[in-house]
Amino acid sequence: MNYLSVENLSKNYGEKSLFTDISFGIDQGQKIALVAKNGSGKTSLLNCLTGKDTPDSGKVVFRKGVNVGYLQQEADYDEELTVYQTVFETENEGLLAMKEYTKCLENPDNSEALQEAFDKVTELDAWNKESDIEEILSKLRLNNLEEKVRLLSGGQRRRLSLAKVIIEQPDLLILDEPTNHLDLDMIEWLENYLSTSNVALFMVTHDRYFLERVCNEIIELDNGKLYKYK
Repeated sequence: MNYLSVENLSKNYGEKSLFTDISFGIDQGQKIALVAKNGSGKTSLLNCLTGKDTPDSGKVVFRKGVNVGYLQQEADYDEELTVYQTVFETENEGLLAMKEYTKCLENPDNSEALQEAFDKVTELDAWNKESDIEEILSKLRLNNLEEKVRLLSGGQRRRLSLAKVIIEQPDLLILDEPTNHLDLDMIEWLENYLSTSNVALFMVTHDRYFLERVCNEIIELDNGKLYKYK
C-alpha cells in the first residue's frame, strides 16, 4: 500500500538548485534513509514533504487517511506547559480521549460525562496509552513529567519531540536526525522500536550504523538528483 508519492519535485534557493524533478514513493512498512552531503537540501526536502515549505514544482501526494509524524530539528512548544501536558497537545484521537477521561476523573460526580469519556477510550482501544507514554518518556530520560518546557535543556527538548512523535503512533514517520542528543542506550532502544515496528519510515541521519540496522533502502541526493540503493 502506497502512503506517499513524490512526483517531479523541484526546489531552488536563489540561483542554487537543491533538487530537480525528483520522484519516489513510500509504501506501508518501508524504511528509507535519505543521505546527502551537508547543504544538499535534505531538510528542505523533508519540509516540502510535510508542508513546512513549498516546492517550486511537482507534487507531494499522501494516501487519504494516512497519519504522518514529523520530527524536525526544532519544535515550537508552549513554554509554560509541562512535559506531560505537551504530549497531550495533539490531534491524535486516542490521546485526546484519554486526556478527556483523565479530566473527567477529577469531577467524578458528573457520571454521564465520565461514562461518555470511558466509552470513547474503549471505542478507540486507548487504555494502554497511559503506560505507553510513561514507558517512552522513561526510555528517553524525561522522568520529571511535571517539569515545564521552558526549563528543559536543548537535548531534553529534542528528546521530548522524539517521544511525542512516537507516542502518536503515526502510519508514516519522517525523522530528521533522530539520534541527536541520544546516548547509546537510547539509540539502541530507538533502533529496536523502529526496526520491529510496522511504521513506515523516511529519515535523514548521519549515523551510518543506525541507518544500516533500521532501514532497508537508501535514497541518495546528489547534485539535485536521486539515486536508490537497497
